[in-house]
Amino acid sequence: MMNEGLVHTNAADWLYKAIKDVDGGVLLASPYVSSDVCRRLAAASNGSDSKWRLFTCLDPTAVANGYLSVEGLNELIQNGVTVSHVDRLHAKTFIVGSRGFLGSANLTGAGLGTSKSANFELGVELVASQVDEVRRAISAWPRRGVTASDLEKLLLQARQLTRSEAPAAVDLDKDSALALAEQLLIDARDETRTLWLKSEYGEPALDQWRSEWYFGSPAKGRPSIKPRDLVFICAQTRDCYAVVEVTSDPEYLPDDYRAERGEEADRWPWVSRTTPRFVPDQLLELKAHELVRSTGGLQNGHIKLKFDQFTNGVRSLARLMTD
Repeated sequence: MMNEGLVHTNAADWLYKAIKDVDGGVLLASPYVSSDVCRRLAAASNGSDSKWRLFTCLDPTAVANGYLSVEGLNELIQNGVTVSHVDRLHAKTFIVGSRGFLGSANLTGAGLGTSKSANFELGVELVASQVDEVRRAISAWPRRGVTASDLEKLLLQARQLTRSEAPAAVDLDKDSALALAEQLLIDARDETRTLWLKSEYGEPALDQWRSEWYFGSPAKGRPSIKPRDLVFICAQTRDCYAVVEVTSDPEYLPDDYRAERGEEADRWPWVSRTTPRFVPDQLLELKAHELVRSTGGLQNGHIKLKFDQFTNGVRSLARLMTD
């Protein structure tokens, strides 16, 4: 055993050390699971001689609010992890071979303590007899296996949740930032909207997105971006730092754009007008790889985000801003 009975305030220290030296079956239980943690677990499970299992809860509300990553669960399944759904799951525990950990932390960056705005959590390492008891208890839970089809259905359910009104906010103090985030999460459920990640040249430019602005798209063809779509703005540094709403159909080389951008306008001639939806007061540490597995598609200027990727990004910005 590693340090039986030791109390931890950072679960990542225990978990990531444990999965580097797996000496038996891995059994993880967590109702909330984020994409970044899934990515790390998938890398560890790929090619492992041990059986890896994750018990979670397919709650569309958790997906809609950015706490459960459908993309991450898919990645785990693709890398040999057996994912199971448990109704009303609330327990958080990690069994890695002969070692075990029981505590309050979900399998998210905030829960494990790896994100900038980490939660205050506690966990304790289990003695050998407790590891066996926890494994038996978890194995007795009623559950069902999760497939890729189940995850597609879950994503659809999350977007179809009943819309509700949220208060509007103007000044981004802590409370209004949360209100703006909640409204974005509601609006993102609207299936008539497409969710995007848009790459912009240069350093992050927060000020220009705080009022009505625009972005350009390549000359290869009229982009499919349309009014009411929601767009994460990503700088050349791969910082994702603002969310805007598209207010116009694409325009080809409008006069004000050509006057502003000069020769550059010919390379990115299709212009989409925007209005701010969530623009923090300062740059926050949210990178593109935390939203999408690969950023290669951004070479073409923009890529579509899945619903859970977008909600995870919004929730991350709100968490960083209210830290």
